[in-house]
Amino acid sequence: MSTSPLPAARGTELPGQHAADLSAVRADARGRGELTVLVDDVRSFRDGRPCLVSRSSAAGVKLLQRLAGTRIDHLWLDHDLVGDDTIWPVVRHLETAWETGQPYDIGLVHLHAASSRAEHRMGITLRRAEYRTERPVDLELWTR
Repeated sequence: MSTSPLPAARGTELPGQHAADLSAVRADARGRGELTVLVDDVRSFRDGRPCLVSRSSAAGVKLLQRLAGTRIDHLWLDHDLVGDDTIWPVVRHLETAWETGQPYDIGLVHLHAASSRAEHRMGITLRRAEYRTERPVDLELWTR
């Protein structure tokens, strides 16, 4: 595990960073004006926008836990992750945080799913927990 600060690089993956690095993440988010988190097994942003990336639901939950108390301006969630993994552990984590009176401070949750039914279910769950959601329609947004 690295003890160096997290870079402000595009698509920074955080599978094993120390909690001490969280201050660097927060400082970087304040410096550029917003924090974007992407939970997706294969995609990245075509425009190279800076973001923190998790490639599985387990890594997504751990990243959110580390970011508790930090404003997340944009949270991008892909429903179907690698293998049998889906985004539901992340969605349930967000829902539980809200139910316990400690919701995450998230500006907008962007939902991506190949199935409109899956996206609809995710949206219902998150909106019930008072998170704002939208489904992005720009297919040119992603690289693989």
